[in-house]
Amino acid sequence: MKNLQLVLTCLLMTAFASAQKVKVKKGEVFINKVKVAHIEKIKGDGPKYYQISDIEKAPLFKAQEIREESLLFGADKTFPFRAYYGDQIVDTIVINKKNYWLSEKRVIQYALEIGIFSTNGFDPSKTKEIASQTPKRPDWILERLDEEKEFLAGKGHKVERNFDDTDVFIKSYAAKNAISQLNKSMVTQMKFDIYQGNTDGEHVLIGRAIYENGTVKGEYLFVFNTKKVPVGSYNKATFKIYDLNEEQGLLDHDLGSLSADKRKNTVRDMAIKLIRKGVL
Repeated sequence: MKNLQLVLTCLLMTAFASAQKVKVKKGEVFINKVKVAHIEKIKGDGPKYYQISDIEKAPLFKAQEIREESLLFGADKTFPFRAYYGDQIVDTIVINKKNYWLSEKRVIQYALEIGIFSTNGFDPSKTKEIASQTPKRPDWILERLDEEKEFLAGKGHKVERNFDDTDVFIKSYAAKNAISQLNKSMVTQMKFDIYQGNTDGEHVLIGRAIYENGTVKGEYLFVFNTKKVPVGSYNKATFKIYDLNEEQGLLDHDLGSLSADKRKNTVRDMAIKLIRKGVL
């Protein structure tokens, strides 16, 4: 019953907010032609954010995009969401909408929807209650993280074998279009099987690799264990080992190019490094 009441309240607030006319002109915020606040986009060395102040420019709160890191891919894969925080907001209020990009007007519109803004301006008395009723991460991100948790049981898994770490060979497959490992975009993807042992004799599958090109982050090469858990990545000359939280730059490794004629060798070299690190 409590959840139903909350849903109905949110629906009523949304309907009310949609009837309010928001206008932002030179940083001044008007609701139904009444000046209620000031908003400014702050750009500096740190993350960009919006500062919302009252009509006297006394700080009220901030709005910013925040990125939740993947449990499997770390900082290579992030889930962006937006939130209000700081100044007169004691606790963070998450914008619980997927792909709700921020602009001066949209920052105010959502604040109207949840009831912390009106033609009377900012109402800090409601922020604590709203924050307590809002998840600390949007529902859709919690669902994604739950999906990733299913793979965590395979983290650290290594296939048993009795081969020297340099006895590694790679089987490659033709490139094709596929969904990126990092987001929902379509990329060119090429898969590899990683074996340890002799090509003509005894050998065992110890992992797999996926090369992809076409994401906003450029070319990527991922190596997975046989439980489909990523153990390392190679992007923009940076080699990452996820389990060890280790990152190596160009001067710290001798991995080659991801060009078509060298890609298979790079997969092999990357696999050997991960074996020697004890994660593959």
